[in-house]
Amino acid sequence: MKKTATVFLFLIASNFSFSQNFEEVIQQLYSTNIYEAIGAIDIIITYNVEEAYLHITGLYESKPPIVQRSFLIALQLFNDSLLYDRLIDYINRADDFINEEIPLDPLTEKVHATRLLFSIGQYQTYNYVFELITRDGMENINPDAFNSLDIIMNKIPEAENQARQLLIDLWENSPDINYRYFSMSALCEKYDTEMQSRIISALQNDDYLPIRILALEYLSNQSYSGLNLLLKSQLKLEPSSAFRSDIADSLLQKFGEPSDLKAVIDYQPNEPDETARSLMRYSIKEFIPPKPDTLGYYDLCTRLISYTDEMFGYDWIHNQETRDYYAERLTEVYQSIENTGEISYACSIINERILPQVEQDRAEELITSEGYKFLHYYTIYIKEEIEEVYGSCP
Repeated sequence: MKKTATVFLFLIASNFSFSQNFEEVIQQLYSTNIYEAIGAIDIIITYNVEEAYLHITGLYESKPPIVQRSFLIALQLFNDSLLYDRLIDYINRADDFINEEIPLDPLTEKVHATRLLFSIGQYQTYNYVFELITRDGMENINPDAFNSLDIIMNKIPEAENQARQLLIDLWENSPDINYRYFSMSALCEKYDTEMQSRIISALQNDDYLPIRILALEYLSNQSYSGLNLLLKSQLKLEPSSAFRSDIADSLLQKFGEPSDLKAVIDYQPNEPDETARSLMRYSIKEFIPPKPDTLGYYDLCTRLISYTDEMFGYDWIHNQETRDYYAERLTEVYQSIENTGEISYACSIINERILPQVEQDRAEELITSEGYKFLHYYTIYIKEEIEEVYGSCP
């Protein structure tokens, strides 16, 4: 027995070529030693050995239930045409499995077969899942039962609410962090913004880092309107230094407005972890304001004008005269286009008056590197949008 087990482990570890060795594994299916047969079927499943299919179907009925349960998984893998009948028969016989030489729990086996029935689009035995969870309790939930809840919630309308509530209870109360994580994932995938309050709570309060990371991912995908303020608050409260660094990056890359850069700059010196502090310093140094996806030249101009006021308040623009210069030139850019329908004057303002002045003001320290980045890159974005609509600047 030990020798056979050692051979199986070696074959798996070495990722052996079945073209040379599958016959030996298939022969193990015929063994009267149930552990050898189960070991063989596990390898066949792992490496998808299609040559074993006819052997499995021929041997299935002669094997005890503890081996049949593994054979059924292989038959599902190989799209056995009789799988439905075999699974229903397995369920019908399950009450007697308690009396086998190696006894099996009948209800657990009914759920095992039910899970395989789900894989072929047959849902009529779903109630066994609820029965097993009720019997064993949420703290001892069976893996097959757990993996069935998502399917029930999505495929069986009359049982959706019951499955949903069980997944919510698992997300909030399960002692198993994996069940909590995958319950959250299943619920958020189906119900999206309906779960938003729970997702926010998870980001703020959950003890398990992967769940907090997943919460941020979902809130970002949902374009949650309060995410910016939430991240600024969470940057100071998040217990994981690595995730604090990720939050800082999210503020800069996803939002990237002056207030976001200011929040990260203000926080960075107080970051207690040296690595995170260094990563944030690098992110600040390499920061380039992201180009808004949906704004045309007019809105970009008015936004940058509002930024000049904000940056003056941060002392990124050191005097009012400099601030007013940019606000006036940017106003001229969009007004000249609106008034004439032509871009030659607007382009000349950008190319001859704004961009060179930004370089000069940076060199003369009238603006900081932070102010320079917004003035320079947003002006480039304005020019790009003008050219997108009207063609290249003359």
